[in-house]
Amino acid sequence: MDVSSFINSKDIKKYHRDTGYKYNSLEAAWLVYQCNSITLEKKHKAWQWIIDNMPDLEVKECGRSACHFTEESIHKILLEYMELENTFIKEFQDNAGGYLYKYRRYERSAKSEWGTSDFEGFFSSWEKCISHIMNTEDAEDAAFYEINRRLPDETGNRIVHGTVDINLSGEILEISTDYDKEGNERWYYLSTFFDGLWFNFPVPFKRGDIVAICNRYHPKDRDPVVIDGIIVPHGLDEEEYISKRREHGDISDMNICGYAANVEWVSGYRGVYSEVWWNYMDAEYYRGELKGYNRVLKPISNWLKGELGDSLDLLLAGYHRIMLEEYLSSAVPALYTKEGLKLAGFPVEGDE
Repeated sequence: MDVSSFINSKDIKKYHRDTGYKYNSLEAAWLVYQCNSITLEKKHKAWQWIIDNMPDLEVKECGRSACHFTEESIHKILLEYMELENTFIKEFQDNAGGYLYKYRRYERSAKSEWGTSDFEGFFSSWEKCISHIMNTEDAEDAAFYEINRRLPDETGNRIVHGTVDINLSGEILEISTDYDKEGNERWYYLSTFFDGLWFNFPVPFKRGDIVAICNRYHPKDRDPVVIDGIIVPHGLDEEEYISKRREHGDISDMNICGYAANVEWVSGYRGVYSEVWWNYMDAEYYRGELKGYNRVLKPISNWLKGELGDSLDLLLAGYHRIMLEEYLSSAVPALYTKEGLKLAGFPVEGDE
C-alpha cells in the first residue's frame, strides 16, 4: 500500500514520493484518518493493512493524545478505534432512542449561492433521511451531506448527538461520535485520538511561497496565503518549539503562519492581515491568477524571499499602488452604460 496516496496535498504527496520519505505506523494511521478522498470503509481497510504489514509502535512524543495513551500499541488502538466507529454507526442507524434525523448540505464552494444549507425539517429514521437525500437532492454542486440526530424538544442548533457524513452515493465518509466521559471514558478519549496528534512531516514549501489550503468542506475554494512560517513560526527556536508540540500539540498546532488579503471578518476590513491556518499537510502551491486585493501578495512574497533587498520602499510603494487601484475600481458606480461612465469622467474599457 502506498501510504503517500492518503495525503490530501498533491505537492506534499509528490515531495514525499520524490524524496522517498518512510512513514512509521503512527504517521501512516494518521494520514489515513485525515484523507478527504476515500470512504470510511476504505480507511478501515487501510488501517487493517497497517496492522497486518507495518511494525507496531508505542504512542509517545506525538502530541497531547500521548497523555491518555502513553506507550500503548498503535495496532491495539486502531482495532479499538474501528470497533468504536462501527458500534456508533450501528447505533446511529438503528433508530433507537427516539432520535430525529436532520441533514446539512455542503456546496463545493462556500462562495456559491448557498454555501452551506440545512434541510428544514426532520426525519423519523436514518433510512427515510437517506432516501430523501438520494431521491430529491440535486447533487451537481454538492460536496457531501452531514446527517445529525437530535432529541425532540431540545433547543439550540449546536445540540446534536453525533454526525455521519455521506458522499453523493450514500457511502459514509466520516463520523463524529457523542460518547461522553461519564458513560464511556475510554471511548470518549479514543474518539479524539487522531485530532490529538502532532507531526513534523517534511514539506516542499519555504518562507514567501504562496499556497492554498485544501478545503474539505468546500473543495473548490482556494484562497491564497503567503507563508511566513510553516510548522515552526518564523523567528522562534525550532528545537524548543518542536519539543513543546510533541508534548502538548495537536492537529490545530500543525500550522502555517502567514498573510492573506481577502476581505477580513472584522468590520469588512480590506487589505493584508496576518493569521494562522491549519493544517499544513493540506497546503498546495497556489496556481491561480492573483486578482483583486490578492495582488498585493506577490510583492509580499518577493519581500519575504529576499528578492526586494533590505529596503522597504519598493515593497511599500508596490503595496500602496495596488491598493489604490483596487479602491478606485470599487468606486465605479454600477448599472450605468459605458457612455454614461465616460461622460462622468470614468475610464472605460477599450477607450483610448
